Amino acid sequence: MTRKNHRFLVLGLVVTFICFLSETEGENIAKTFLNHDVHAFVLKEIGKVPPAPENGSAIIVDCELNIDSFDSINEANMDFTVGIFLHLYWHDERYIQWIMKSSSHKVSFDHKSMEKLWLPDIYFPNEKEARLHSVFVPNKMLSANLGGNVSYTARVSLKLNCPMQLKNYPFDRQTCSIEMESFSLSEKSLKLRWMATGQHRPVVKNEDVELPQFTITNVNIRNESRTRRDKSGHSCLIADIILERRIKYYIVQMYIPSMFVVFLSWMSFWLNVGAVPGRISLGVLTVLTMVTQSSGVNASLPRVSYTKAIDVWMSTCLLFVFAALIEFAVANVLSRRDLNRAFRLKDIPILPRISTKKKKTKSAEVVIGENGEMRLNPDTDPTLSKSMNRTPGHIQAMYLDVASRFLFPFFFAMFNVFYWTHYL
Repeated sequence: MTRKNHRFLVLGLVVTFICFLSETEGENIAKTFLNHDVHAFVLKEIGKVPPAPENGSAIIVDCELNIDSFDSINEANMDFTVGIFLHLYWHDERYIQWIMKSSSHKVSFDHKSMEKLWLPDIYFPNEKEARLHSVFVPNKMLSANLGGNVSYTARVSLKLNCPMQLKNYPFDRQTCSIEMESFSLSEKSLKLRWMATGQHRPVVKNEDVELPQFTITNVNIRNESRTRRDKSGHSCLIADIILERRIKYYIVQMYIPSMFVVFLSWMSFWLNVGAVPGRISLGVLTVLTMVTQSSGVNASLPRVSYTKAIDVWMSTCLLFVFAALIEFAVANVLSRRDLNRAFRLKDIPILPRISTKKKKTKSAEVVIGENGEMRLNPDTDPTLSKSMNRTPGHIQAMYLDVASRFLFPFFFAMFNVFYWTHYL
């Protein structure tokens, strides 16, 4: 090989190497360009148009809920506040052709790009208030992989309606639901279903969630088809949260204090029939205390037309306290029956006459006993009180008090047996 041919060979190798470097660099630049602008292509080609399955079937959207917080349950307004992570999954083959042109197998979109893309039009039918968290950026994300599987995640706080049945309050169990439904698309175009992957449940509760008055016993899921005014069925998902009320607070704050008030009213039976101011004060005080307790219990509850379990308890305790006051009135009337026996209705208009004559008091007579002891005659002794002579009416009043000491506790104990057996 001549020197001239050798030079041409070396020059060709150099040109070939330079062309190879240029081609490689061009591919890298093209890939960088595609990775940077793949979002723009997707936004332009897909946009707000919903996917259209090839066989003409409905779009299947799998749903998953993570209950992150359970803030409050309001019986008066019959609603509850919950914070959730909402996960939606569906298939859209239009993403495949654009993801294949990128260097990665997955493309994510920020919250600004998501506003220009199609998302399932899901809303909460029993929602009163809703808020999407936006600290520090809106808490939502959308991503698509090479297989055309799209996932959407959002963090939402909801105040949802929860109709409650309070007949057994405070021994009640409530069911509060989270409902999700397609707003504009019927079930022929979009169908919602709970996502089930093996043993993984579609509704997951944060184990750290604690409620002061309730215990979450279970979460049940179900699917429904709801018909609206346009006569078309819309797919709906429902998660029923079973709540059981904790009874310890109500026993300490309501039941035990009301029991003590009833016990306090029974102290009237151990006082003398003649202790009128003390027995009246005790009876009125216990009645007013029970009325105040009953009003305080119902202050935080809705004004329902049926009777609650706590109403039965408070009403019965008030009845026992009021009966103790009535018992004193009856006993007082019995003790004064003999004094009022000579009273006649025709004597009411007659004014009592004031006599100016002074009655002569009998002097005390001295009686000499058999042993020669000298003592005053009991009939004329002014130091002896005639009130010690008990009348038949006074004795009957004492018997009534003695009977009440046993009958009131007995009937109250029987009421407790039936009450706690029925509601527990």
